[in-house]
Amino acid sequence: MAVATGSSTGTYNLKIQKHGELMKLISHVVTSDDPELKHGKPEPDIFLLTASRFQSIPASSDKVLVFEDAPNGVAAASAARMNVVMVPDTRTDKSLCSKADKVLESLVEFDPVQWGFPEFASCKQ
Repeated sequence: MAVATGSSTGTYNLKIQKHGELMKLISHVVTSDDPELKHGKPEPDIFLLTASRFQSIPASSDKVLVFEDAPNGVAAASAARMNVVMVPDTRTDKSLCSKADKVLESLVEFDPVQWGFPEFASCKQ
């Protein structure tokens, strides 16, 4: 997993301060101020750059699954020919979500099997 964010490095670091355990699962991050990034979202550059930095580069863009919350990010992922699941802010106009392959109200609704991943292990309390 990686992060491709329209936030600058400083803003991104502020946003993740309380998510250290989750961030340990992230391979790498590309921010809007990355020196190799030429164009921000809605151009596909940030997603293509992020994919190129995996140790095992995906065989093709359609082997990448992007999670997005904003229409510009969905447009960028679509332009990169990547699959995109959108979890929009509740205030986002639903007509702006049409380019996503799947729109969810919450990440809790995500079904990994639909995308070729193993199903989630059940949580035991």
